[in-house]
Amino acid sequence: METVLRKYLWVVDYVVIALCMMFAARATATVIDARLGKMAPPGKRAARSAPAHAMTTIYSKQIEEILKRNIFCSTCPPILGGPVTAAAPPVPELQKTTLPLKLLAVMYAPTAPEWSMAIIRDTDEKSVGPYGVQSKIRDAVITEIEEARVYLLVAGNRKEYMDLLDRATPPPAVANAVPSAPAAASNDPLMAELDKGIKKTGEHSYEVQRATVDSLLGNMSMLSRSARIVPEIKDGRAAGFRLFSIRPDGPFAKIGLQNGDVISAINGLEMTSPDKALEVYTKLKSASHLSVGLERNGQKITKEYNIR
Repeated sequence: METVLRKYLWVVDYVVIALCMMFAARATATVIDARLGKMAPPGKRAARSAPAHAMTTIYSKQIEEILKRNIFCSTCPPILGGPVTAAAPPVPELQKTTLPLKLLAVMYAPTAPEWSMAIIRDTDEKSVGPYGVQSKIRDAVITEIEEARVYLLVAGNRKEYMDLLDRATPPPAVANAVPSAPAAASNDPLMAELDKGIKKTGEHSYEVQRATVDSLLGNMSMLSRSARIVPEIKDGRAAGFRLFSIRPDGPFAKIGLQNGDVISAINGLEMTSPDKALEVYTKLKSASHLSVGLERNGQKITKEYNIR
């Protein structure tokens, strides 16, 4: 056994030497790698290049998109742009009406615009009448009624307006004009007409001259200043018209009406809609008797007027 070991002892020596060389090589490689890592600056990993198919532009196959492309340059923007939209027509400006109309009076109802009414005179036809919202006059339609202005839509496309407080521009004063003598004081002819044409015949009955009625209907601006008329709403429904600010010497006071009176019916027609109020107005010119039902301080009262 000993003879055998001595014979192959050199093999053992070579194996040990080989193992030592392998360990020495690995140790040397580790040292060199550590030294190089300290010397070289830290770098970023190179980003992976995108695959070729990811860089390819995918074009739409729709006919409209194909027709817009530039066939000579695949990377150029489309030749044709988006759809061209037509410019909106200009909105017509608001202007004062050119129609032969004059606004005489307004019954303005801010809480119920549909109850607002305007008294308008046609200066060509010499006629006067009441008009509400959406009423037609000549070739115009009333679109809105305000406290001192009425808006019209003329010929379906032109916006115009009428003002209640239009006043003619006074002529310029002459610098060296001689002051005229003060005119003699005279009574208002309309007030004189009221005193002469209205006669009280009972507690709630009156006699009115036809000429007086015509004078009042022809002077709606004076009527509008004699009292303030506001729609009366009860339980969400129209119940007539309430009178405020009645002038003591005005026509409403002379026919026995007082502040706070609510006119609910005239000649049996209940004042429950603007159409009924317009209907009563048109009958005033030809009626020979008016029976006005009103409420005063919670009591029902009927006023009778004979027109002669």
